[in-house]
Amino acid sequence: MSGQMLFQFVVVAIGAFASALCAVFYFRRVRLERPAIGVFNVRDILVLSFFIVTLPLLYLILPGVVLTGFLVLTFSSALYMGLRPLLSVRYIWLLIGALIVADIVVTETLLGMQVGWQIYWILNSTVVLIAVVSVSNLYVQGGMRLQHIAWFSLFLAVYDAFFAFVIPITQQLADRFEARPLDASIGFAMGPYNANIGIGDLLVFCLFMVAAYKGFGRRGILAALSITGVFGVLLPVLTPLVITSLIRGTIGIVVPVQMFFGPAAFVTYLLLSKRAPERSMEQWFSKRAAEERSAIQTSQAIQSQAESLPV
Repeated sequence: MSGQMLFQFVVVAIGAFASALCAVFYFRRVRLERPAIGVFNVRDILVLSFFIVTLPLLYLILPGVVLTGFLVLTFSSALYMGLRPLLSVRYIWLLIGALIVADIVVTETLLGMQVGWQIYWILNSTVVLIAVVSVSNLYVQGGMRLQHIAWFSLFLAVYDAFFAFVIPITQQLADRFEARPLDASIGFAMGPYNANIGIGDLLVFCLFMVAAYKGFGRRGILAALSITGVFGVLLPVLTPLVITSLIRGTIGIVVPVQMFFGPAAFVTYLLLSKRAPERSMEQWFSKRAAEERSAIQTSQAIQSQAESLPV
């Protein structure tokens, strides 16, 4: 168990921090076309929560081929959205097609071997990483604030706990995606160990990290990194030591991560907002423009001084 838990910790930590930090890097460097979703409000959060609740039920009842087709469409859209500002359309679809076809082929032909599982997880994790970075930036750049994400995380905490312990849909979902094309998670396999973290948890981490950075700058991102490490990675990995029902023999371990992260995210937002108001996207753009002007003026001043020096 100690070996599995250590492996789980490493895989989950890499997946969580890689996704969230890539999302922040993308936010700093790339501007998506402003989506036609207007200003986020309570209604938008309720709609998003409705889809979060109902989609897992669809995943459980859809036939395998239909589920794979649905995942292909979903991931293709997310990948296209994130890659569009970076590549020409021709190369985007070549890359998307190569990743998805390779994932399906490896799933159908190589999962009987250890190296096959590792190739599968590398391909799968790449697709999921790009998807969560893209979607989180779509929402935050489209107007979603840390306040919305904090309340959404709190809702997911209740949702995760309910469907893990009262109606165990989470465990059934994990079984449903096991060894299927486009498993909605980031993971890896090595020797007897296999660990992963779901796309829903990763998306929440990315949303919180990007919105905290946008809204509160360095203080926000340090707070987001801290609670992700403690409540998104460490505590969920240690939980099976206390709640043994989460261990399903040799099948794997399923932990309701948001049960820990959600309350911590909500309290973190309250603490951050007490010290300073949250910046909007317009204020963020203004701040970035001022920094760029300052950098240009400093560069011009240094160049002028250098030209005025005697040769």
